[in-house]
Amino acid sequence: MTGTARSGRLVAFAAVVVVAIAIVGVSLWRARPSAPAAATTPEGVAPPGGLTSMPPAPVIAVRHLAPGDGWSALAFAPLAAPEGPRYVTSLRCERIHVGGGRGLCLQAEGLAGRALVFDSQQAVQLTVPLTGPPSRARVSRDGRFAAFTVFESGHSYADDTFSTRTTILDLERGTPLPDLETWVTRQGERRVTRQDINYWGVTFVPDGRSFYATLAFGGTPYLVEGDLVSREMRVLAAKVECPSLSPDGRRIAFKRAEGLRWRLWVRELASGVEHVVGGETRSIDDQVEWLDDGRLLYQFPSDDGNNLWVADVDGPAPARVFMHEAWSPAILR
Repeated sequence: MTGTARSGRLVAFAAVVVVAIAIVGVSLWRARPSAPAAATTPEGVAPPGGLTSMPPAPVIAVRHLAPGDGWSALAFAPLAAPEGPRYVTSLRCERIHVGGGRGLCLQAEGLAGRALVFDSQQAVQLTVPLTGPPSRARVSRDGRFAAFTVFESGHSYADDTFSTRTTILDLERGTPLPDLETWVTRQGERRVTRQDINYWGVTFVPDGRSFYATLAFGGTPYLVEGDLVSREMRVLAAKVECPSLSPDGRRIAFKRAEGLRWRLWVRELASGVEHVVGGETRSIDDQVEWLDDGRLLYQFPSDDGNNLWVADVDGPAPARVFMHEAWSPAILR
């Protein structure tokens, strides 16, 4: 069972969580087709002056946070004009990602929710129940796989008692891959067999068989590389959270804890060399999206609203707002 809450001060609470998760797990994977969602924007959702049809690629998909009937809806805008009109759909999402003609929309409902897999017309093809509040979402570039992470006991990454469940879906078959805790994970020559493990923050490699993710145990988060065919993982580096692979496949962007805040870092995969993203000094709790091979997109609430920000990977230029009233970005190239 993935990510049971572990804390010496909260043993009794953790036991209750284990029992509750076990009960939920009996019926967890009854993934089922859903009635298709409307492929066009329903009346009253599109904001004044909004787009009435899906713009051509490249586009940016976001969680639309402008006030009005379309608040929290999946929306699309031309990548070349992110501050222009948007195409606002009928799907309401907490986290979003897209790739290869498919998308993933995570919806919250109380302390649980559902994952919706939709096609290029935003018609829902599959619904999967969630066992906790949604946290992270990713779709592979070819649209073959999707991954999502939930908090199983209602905590957050800022709480050292949190527990997570990360699931990878084979979208061709509409079924989940085996629980990540059953995979063989090695740190050097030694197999990781600890009980206090959590996985989160999957990012897929375009080769169709690999991914990177965070594995945490003993109070330390590690970068792991996973093989979707052999069901094996290997530990690559310590103190890496929420990795995101660059479009060219050469670098990983991630967050690293510094006291009570997170800083954005970048790691060269070939050499292992790492450097901090100098233009962003605030605490960023997000799995970033690469705008291109040299810039990162991420969400951050500020006095100016719930906006998307962009920062240069290399160089000291200050981060700046990329798109107002939008979160959870995903680039459809």
